[in-house]
Amino acid sequence: MEHFKRDDQSNSELKDRATSEAKDDREYSGQILLAALRAHRLDAVASIKASVEAPRSTDDKDESAYWLRRARLAAIEGQQQDALGYYQLALRTRQKAPSYERGKLQDDLSEEAHALWTKLGGTEVAWAAWSTPATPANGAKADDARWEKPTKTLPTFELADLSGKNLVRQDPQRQGGPHQPVGHLVWSLQCRTAAVTKLYEQAKGRSDLQILTFNIDEDLGLVEPFMKEKGYTFPVVPAYSYVVNLLDGYAIPQNWVLNPKGDWEWTQVGYGSDDAWVKDMLAKLDAVKTGG
Repeated sequence: MEHFKRDDQSNSELKDRATSEAKDDREYSGQILLAALRAHRLDAVASIKASVEAPRSTDDKDESAYWLRRARLAAIEGQQQDALGYYQLALRTRQKAPSYERGKLQDDLSEEAHALWTKLGGTEVAWAAWSTPATPANGAKADDARWEKPTKTLPTFELADLSGKNLVRQDPQRQGGPHQPVGHLVWSLQCRTAAVTKLYEQAKGRSDLQILTFNIDEDLGLVEPFMKEKGYTFPVVPAYSYVVNLLDGYAIPQNWVLNPKGDWEWTQVGYGSDDAWVKDMLAKLDAVKTGG
């Protein structure tokens, strides 16, 4: 992309302008690469190949976009294994979670990587493991995830579990007791789930609390094979429509804590893979039993 220079700007203005122009060039390169990938035109990227393969500059704040450009170039050149490696880095370094529009997750990056994965003969179960982000989808580290008060009331639900046989009911207006506090974990196949198993294994023997997971994958046919391959036994409730209608765009995974009356007390984005997160979840569930 050609830029026109002016001679009446200060050094600071020139620096800001250079940074802005470099950003424009990167976005333009990304568009060229995408068009060339779709058209199978190797010749169309000859002029930008060197800049795409250059080390990421210090003013480039979007690491995910950098790896995406590398992935597209590798795919255009027929280096498919390299492309998958770059796509994975793009997925794992993105800072903004994909959002929902009209009830459908808009995740162009995953769809682009998944198309190549499928082309190379990869299975859906393996894709779920390969594409799992190294950090929560919102980019926050698990250790930094904070508990917050929900801004909405949890509506009544009546949902069947993954087998389709057992109904799970929730009435936020229930009174009396005794009732258990409930930890709801909202997840999809793109989330790390080993931590959920750790939590469930420590909590399943307790009669004073309950762990329940809401899965939000639209293709439920992929969930059961994934659970079997991993050996996971935690309870799964398909809840795509319920969660999407409730939150209207969000990061996953999420953790919800309900008090013994069924009121939604706390929410948290992200979870860790170590015992610290499990301990934190159990402590939060214990706290709501006494109004904490």
